[in-house]
Amino acid sequence: MVTRILGAVGKLFIGAGVVILAFVAFQLWGTGLEEASGQDQLGQSFASSAGVKDAGDAGDALEAVTKRIETSTPSTTAPLPPAEVGQAVGAIVIPKIGLEKFFVEGTDKASLKKGPGHYEGTPMPGQPGNAAIAGHRTTYGAPFNRIDELVPGDRIETYTLQGKFVYEVVAPPERGIEHGPGWWTVLPTQGEVIGPLDDGQSTLTLTACHPKYSARQRIIVRARMVTAPTPAPAPAPAETPKPAPRATSTHDKAMDEALSGDSSALWPALGFAGAALLVLGLAWSLGRRFGHRVVAYALATPGICVLMWFCFVWTDRWLPAI
Repeated sequence: MVTRILGAVGKLFIGAGVVILAFVAFQLWGTGLEEASGQDQLGQSFASSAGVKDAGDAGDALEAVTKRIETSTPSTTAPLPPAEVGQAVGAIVIPKIGLEKFFVEGTDKASLKKGPGHYEGTPMPGQPGNAAIAGHRTTYGAPFNRIDELVPGDRIETYTLQGKFVYEVVAPPERGIEHGPGWWTVLPTQGEVIGPLDDGQSTLTLTACHPKYSARQRIIVRARMVTAPTPAPAPAPAETPKPAPRATSTHDKAMDEALSGDSSALWPALGFAGAALLVLGLAWSLGRRFGHRVVAYALATPGICVLMWFCFVWTDRWLPAI
């Protein structure tokens, strides 16, 4: 009896280990496939907006778009209209760390699955003020995986429909939880880092989770624009003037929620996990009854894999984005 119990416990631990390893693989590589598909879509969309036809995949689209934009004159370009969340709005290139990505408007989970996301309410890269972009460090292509390697003077190139704009990384301020040569960390609720700056300079702020594989802090890299800024869109006049909220309140929420998990995704994840266990139990029961366990498990495996894939998808939505 004891032997059977120990055997069952051992099998349970082995099964749990296999599931955990499969989920880690999904996080590191499976999400990258989704991001690659998203980049292709963003590339096609942004290339079309830039007047480039038949751009191909993300790599070809980026090359075609950057060549096209480099020939434009930012000072004579019209201000950009407001972008919708999920819309391709630009590209970011950081030669030091080999980053070449299209970025999207918005920092919700769905947007960041496609690539880096521009924080709503901050200026677009190239415009006066503090433009801000968030990105993943370990999942969904990990576009900002190596931003901790940036040091003062490193070049960051951004491309929007207004033109090409170049920034250089600056040294971090003295404040912060941790520091590096070109970065510092803050709490997820310290949204002032993506808000307007007191010095009025045109800057670019990059944010991501820190440390890697954790969402406990946010790593910040700031760069100063070394090319001339382009016009920003004029704000629409309000029908009834309202008192302005604290300048950083919206940014606090954006920083905190940009890489947070979706609590409503837990129940679908558990549902798919339960369905997978049900199929596994049914296969075990039929195999034991008819004496063909290998056949029963082989027939059940495709269904279990599909159910576990959706379980991982919803679990990823539930967990903080890293």
